[in-house]
Amino acid sequence: MKCKIRFLLCVAFFLSLLGGVYAQSINVNGKVTRKSNGEPLAGASITVKGSTAATTTDQGGNYSITVPQKGAILVITYSGMTPVQNVVTQAGVLNFVLEESASSTLADVVVVVGYGTQKVTKVSGAVSTVKAADIQKLNPVRVEEALQGSVSGVNIIQSGSPGASPTIFIRGIPDLSGKPTVIVDGVEQTTDDLNSINPSEIESVSVLKDAAATAIYGVKGGNGVIVITTKTGRKNQKTDISLNSSYSIQQVIRTLPVLNATEYGAMLNEGSTLSGGNIIFPDLSTLGVGTDWQKEVFSNAPLQTHNISARGGSDKMTYFLSGGYLQQGGIIGGYDKSRFNRLNFTANLAFDLTSKLKFIVDATYLNFNGRSVAENAFNSILGSAVNYDPTVSKYNTDANSIGQYGYSNLITREIYNPLTKLENTYNTNIGNKLYG
Repeated sequence: MKCKIRFLLCVAFFLSLLGGVYAQSINVNGKVTRKSNGEPLAGASITVKGSTAATTTDQGGNYSITVPQKGAILVITYSGMTPVQNVVTQAGVLNFVLEESASSTLADVVVVVGYGTQKVTKVSGAVSTVKAADIQKLNPVRVEEALQGSVSGVNIIQSGSPGASPTIFIRGIPDLSGKPTVIVDGVEQTTDDLNSINPSEIESVSVLKDAAATAIYGVKGGNGVIVITTKTGRKNQKTDISLNSSYSIQQVIRTLPVLNATEYGAMLNEGSTLSGGNIIFPDLSTLGVGTDWQKEVFSNAPLQTHNISARGGSDKMTYFLSGGYLQQGGIIGGYDKSRFNRLNFTANLAFDLTSKLKFIVDATYLNFNGRSVAENAFNSILGSAVNYDPTVSKYNTDANSIGQYGYSNLITREIYNPLTKLENTYNTNIGNKLYG
């Protein structure tokens, strides 16, 4: 009897707690509208922060939701609108007014087109723009790398060497000149000059792709136009100092599959016997895996960037000061054999002498150097690494034939001495093996 009484008391206590929890839940309803014209927003999301409770507005912008307790926070979101939060203090009607976010008002966005500007709604299909925030996320070595995969209708083919100028195609195959026109702060330049620009100093890059946008450039705009606007100071703003630094390692994640020494020796034996010759490698088991010349050629290469800038201004003067350093090594031969270094300082100053007269100073110091190896050819280092004999050991075991660097393989020697012709030695080795 005592057990039954205790059980009933426990059940009663539990139900009282549960009732207390439900008693704290309150119902909130209202309407969500647009600030600019007061029209209702259908499909707006209303969620309780930190809870799974959520609902959406109907065609009239109305909603109704049960909030767990007073003090809960309602979050209202809608595409293209700035999210709004509000604390629920009591049950009843709670209306919300949303306004358009700055990034969604495309009708007011102005892009640089030639020597002037136009609203983006008039040339949206002809112009693509990459902003400074997007460039900073990509952290590119060259400006063109920020356009790759970010701008429709633009194809960029990288050569592979550090600092090398890529090939740029804007909407298809170009004419005989082959390169798009480049405008940097109103000054015409070439795609090769883009190597001298620090991407962290760019405010925006606009790509003009069709006749409507490139008309003012005439024939020069036939291959498209790349318009670059660099950063400048801002009026009546305290000094904003920005510092960013990065360090990474570049490496090859996949190489071409090639024959190992045993497989290569078996093929030579078969070719020699089919042509009436002798077996070149009597015991294939002694060859083993041999040398993978691709692994000998490729190295882990460093990539580091360091940038610092100061930006601000007063009512009569604005300034932007920037300094940057880039160091990129090549994965072929490592930093000693292939690299690109760039050091730059920039000062953009503007003075309002009168209400109609402005004095502008844009000064840049640039120092860059690089080194590259032969590429994009069958007889290049990569082509030779794929085709070279895997039965040849990495180091020379014949003391009488050790050269200046102590290597028997000509691939490694070609990295040290570009004048060495790898293919000639390769053919000579094969000829000696085949014909004794």
